[in-house]
Amino acid sequence: MTRKQVYFIADGFQALDLFGPLDAFMETNSHVSHAYECKLLSLGAGPVKTVYGQQVQADYGLEDEFALDDLIICGGNGMRTLSLSARQVERLSELAGRAQRVFSICTGAFVLARLFPQKALTLTTHWRHCDSLAQLHGHCTISPEPLYIQDKHIWSSAGVLSGVDLALAIVREDHGNSVAAQVAKDLVVYLQRSGNQRQYSDALALQSGDSLKLSPLMEWLSTQLNQSVSVARMAEYCHLSERQLTRLFKQHLNCTPSHYFKVLKLNHARDLLSEENISLRHVAGKLGFNNYDSFRRAFIRQFGVTPSHYTKGINR
Repeated sequence: MTRKQVYFIADGFQALDLFGPLDAFMETNSHVSHAYECKLLSLGAGPVKTVYGQQVQADYGLEDEFALDDLIICGGNGMRTLSLSARQVERLSELAGRAQRVFSICTGAFVLARLFPQKALTLTTHWRHCDSLAQLHGHCTISPEPLYIQDKHIWSSAGVLSGVDLALAIVREDHGNSVAAQVAKDLVVYLQRSGNQRQYSDALALQSGDSLKLSPLMEWLSTQLNQSVSVARMAEYCHLSERQLTRLFKQHLNCTPSHYFKVLKLNHARDLLSEENISLRHVAGKLGFNNYDSFRRAFIRQFGVTPSHYTKGINR
């Protein structure tokens, strides 16, 4: 059965909020025939401008009649501040009520929250706008950390590219892990970014103040992944005491230096496992784990899946 998806956009929408998820769902059709059909909806049918001025053509206007299974509300500055009449909100609410699933991408959550004023929702959006969303919609619980959240049939995602993570999670729910893994591989993105992964990366967290002291260390550690590097050696590299270094890591990354280095190794292991015909034990040994079992346990803790399961999903 083909799932009919309708993407709601208005002038000032973020192009990647639309085309990121749309590409993931359309790519699925290469592996499952006619899995998804995607159409564009706006206040009226016709041209709609992105936040940067480029135009796309909306297939439907709000007063048109059409079938849908999924309603996907895109984000962008124009969507976050979108002025809607009472009739337009009513019509969007009707569509959301008819849809089997409703998704918001990034600041599309500002529109989604208006469609369920009596429903206590748990949502996320771009971390920069979480406080504003919470203030405007007190009936919603807003979580700034996750990449995406599922609240029954309502899903919301964080900033821009996390819409692709949400789309892959939906593909996995609809068609299984092997199809989602192949779509992720086709798009050259990671399949295993779970919804509870933090919105912003360690590198972004380090782009301010005293935290910049850690940037050279992080770059150096990325070249030492096949080595055993002690906290003492890290501190020496930064010209800091072990105590100062540990305090900086806890302050800016909420973890210890040794934990960060282990996660760095595991992320690299995930990259290596995406290669075909690679030995799991070879990867474990290359990254300095004492044995395969310790590597396997660490990988499960980090990604919620065994190395062998991950490899099977990616390489099918």
